Amino acid sequence: MRIAICDDNIILHEYLKGFLEEYSACRSVDLIYDDFTSGSELIAASGNNYDMIFMDYQMNGLDGLETSRRLRQKNVRSAIIFLTSYVHVVFDTFEVDAYRFLTKPIDRERLFSAMDDFLSSGDEGSCIVIKTEGGAKRIDTADIIYAEAAGKYCYIRTTDDNILFRDTLAVLESMLPEDQFFRTHRSYLAGLRHIVSYNPAEILFDNKERALISKLRLSAFKEAFLSSIRRSNHVI
Repeated sequence: MRIAICDDNIILHEYLKGFLEEYSACRSVDLIYDDFTSGSELIAASGNNYDMIFMDYQMNGLDGLETSRRLRQKNVRSAIIFLTSYVHVVFDTFEVDAYRFLTKPIDRERLFSAMDDFLSSGDEGSCIVIKTEGGAKRIDTADIIYAEAAGKYCYIRTTDDNILFRDTLAVLESMLPEDQFFRTHRSYLAGLRHIVSYNPAEILFDNKERALISKLRLSAFKEAFLSSIRRSNHVI
């Protein structure tokens, strides 16, 4: 899980990371941090696709609210947790779709609660956290087009990335909602909502890529795909 800490007080960085390291050990979640002491630095690095940003509300230069506005304008969808000593500014943070608001000094239990909620947030079965080369990564299952086996690991093809999952395709399949994915072949797991068409041998996805269908699984696949279409169109 990639985290950015943006605060012009470097002591706060170390204090916060102490809590986060404790959380990482308690929950067995890998955390990677980048430190920024100004909003302009963070904006310049926003292409790093952070899962979460801890944002100081008051900073020299760009304050946290303006920094967040500019990040949202760049289509950065990271969860933003504001840090401040002033409770009354909480309503201002709604403007930039803030995920949480923590008052200083940071309370350990509230921080842990926010992290827990983030890792389990979303619609039922909508997010998973996987092991990658860079540590833990949170993925919205709706963004998964398909997954392909690669030896003892597998690749997850999402709408904007190709991620090496450091575990087997079978393990990934067990993590995903059964009604949204189907194992079409020993080497492929297909996201039903991303299927455009199929024939007896292969599937065409909405990103123009293809996956194989095993003859032995074709009949069950047709049934699963039809059920998915019915659900998406609210047909019972």
